[in-house]
Amino acid sequence: MKKIILLVLLTIGLAPAYAQTSLGVAGGYNLSFVYPEINWEALDYKVSMGSGWRAGLVADQRLWKNFYLQPQLIFNQKSYNYDYTSDIPPNTQNEYKRHLLYLELQAHFLFKPKVGNGKLILGGGPYIGRGISGRERVDVHYVDQDVPVHIRDYNVIKYKSKYPGYDPNYTTSNVTYVKPYDIGINLLGGYEMKNGLFFNVIYSLGANNTGNYSIKSYNGYLGITVGYFFKKFS
Repeated sequence: MKKIILLVLLTIGLAPAYAQTSLGVAGGYNLSFVYPEINWEALDYKVSMGSGWRAGLVADQRLWKNFYLQPQLIFNQKSYNYDYTSDIPPNTQNEYKRHLLYLELQAHFLFKPKVGNGKLILGGGPYIGRGISGRERVDVHYVDQDVPVHIRDYNVIKYKSKYPGYDPNYTTSNVTYVKPYDIGINLLGGYEMKNGLFFNVIYSLGANNTGNYSIKSYNGYLGITVGYFFKKFS
């Protein structure tokens, strides 16, 4: 299934050269989350949203009348936080901030009717991302003989299809394994100005499990995008 989706997205990205095409750049802010939370709560974890970013290249190809195809190749950071409190003395409070960086190919099918001096943007489409980097910050808090103690450490994110168990290259305390591929769908709405500047709001939901332990976990985010088309072909 992953290979089929990737092939479709690559075919879309190499759409016919005769189409009216604009090229540009885009970037934005993500308010990221993982779901369903009940999978985390079952193991006494509390999860919350994290901040991330997106940046990359965008093309805009007119298909027919007000219908467009908009492929994007972007770096996409998806982040979230989780924590738990141990019931075993000294009752440590463990806080994790996880940042995952994907190289992501998106394909948005858009309806862009003229509104005012620009165009309204409505649509959505699939995406596939491959994890390329990441880091997890770990903060541990506890009290030792009435003295507050705070320990901070960092875990390396490694992308593996299956949890490999013991890795001689890392200690068990500084590596976190995550599945390498993130596949899902985006919905978006916004506005494109006559000068090529555009803005949109995007809502993304992952459709495959990215967790590599006992918790099934799916990525999602609500984001804002600012972009600019700087070259147009006809």
